Amino acid sequence: MSRLNERDTENIVRQHFYKDKLFAKITIEEQSSNNPKITKLLKDASKTSSGIGKPEFLISIDDEEDLLIVIECKADILNHESENRNQFAGYAVDGVLRYSSYLSKGYNVLSLAVSGVEKDNIKISYFIQKKGQDITEQIFGNKLISIDDILSGLKQDDAKRNEKYEELLDYSKILNEQLHKLKIKEDKRSLLVSGILIALKNKDFYRSYSGLSSNKMLVEALVSTIKEQLKDEDLQGNKVERLMENYSFIKSHPSLIHKNKDKKTKSLKDLVDEIDNNINGYSRTYKYYDVLGQFYIEFLRYSNADKGLGIVLTPPHITEFFADIVDIQYADVVFDNCTGTGGFLVSAMKKMIEKCGGDLSQENNIKHHRLYGIEYQPEIYPLAVSNMFLHGDGKSNIVGGSCFDNDTIKKIKEKKPTVGFLNPPYKSEKTI
Repeated sequence: MSRLNERDTENIVRQHFYKDKLFAKITIEEQSSNNPKITKLLKDASKTSSGIGKPEFLISIDDEEDLLIVIECKADILNHESENRNQFAGYAVDGVLRYSSYLSKGYNVLSLAVSGVEKDNIKISYFIQKKGQDITEQIFGNKLISIDDILSGLKQDDAKRNEKYEELLDYSKILNEQLHKLKIKEDKRSLLVSGILIALKNKDFYRSYSGLSSNKMLVEALVSTIKEQLKDEDLQGNKVERLMENYSFIKSHPSLIHKNKDKKTKSLKDLVDEIDNNINGYSRTYKYYDVLGQFYIEFLRYSNADKGLGIVLTPPHITEFFADIVDIQYADVVFDNCTGTGGFLVSAMKKMIEKCGGDLSQENNIKHHRLYGIEYQPEIYPLAVSNMFLHGDGKSNIVGGSCFDNDTIKKIKEKKPTVGFLNPPYKSEKTI
């Protein structure tokens, strides 16, 4: 097997920006800069903690004097990002964020980490760090975008976010139709989406799924990866086995394991590709958002599956409003005893992390020890757990069962919640 070459990764990036329609308005420098201000900022920024920093690329844009784009490349997708982002020489994200921490003393820095040597199978992460600030925020999606799109994205406001959200909902309708053609039942569609998103977090699966030669092999890899990811996240009790019972239909569904003769019907690989580009892309740009809940609502819109269940999933603008009006703090312990897909907890997580000031230890503490929920509906419970998992809540402190159970009440009391959210499921009875 030939050794991966980082020069191939650099060529992918180089060709992308050299073909940009705004190329005449940008300056691309490699390893060093003719700008003395940049040189001074990088003087002590070496990834080995000694000497001058030498990013793969530095891009300046005419009429954007306060903005600097810095790019770091790695040949192997597995070297994209370390767990704690502190292995600067070995990982693309770690290295580019180190450069950003120095360059942000004089610029608004857009950091771009690129890994992989095949144009159609590369891993990409974008981060923005404002001038003079310590906080970095991950934005955009997993593909190389144009300078024009970068500038538009950096200047986006709530209207832009709403526009992107509407695009996401439009895709949910398209995806629903595709899953309908595959004869995936409405109550299983969000499970399939959540399982694919969980598997895509696994570096080995992300790197290899497109090369698997049959649907059956992809299904086997998908289900085993879901289980592996859930086990690795230290889920409590028998939670993994309970969740895998919900995902087991993937291995036996004929439309997923057999090659489809209808060329108009998407294959499983096509679905994984599209879910990565559309849903993952949105989630990376707009973190801490109940995407699974919105897809669940959209899928049920085409059926009567929610009638009689009294399912009420709270819309995002309400969950965010609740988190605002309680003036939630990072040290709070949040509890939702009718969790649904986790919308209140996701919005609470977002607000709490915003108040951490970039302290990763505090962020981990919030995700693992300060968010608790209970969900009774067995078809929604796995979505709540997977939703919290996808947002980095490794413990997934979601209890499946009744909020009136005495043992459950006792366990929640031990956590000493300071904030409670509640939008209970209700169904008005007709009076005769």
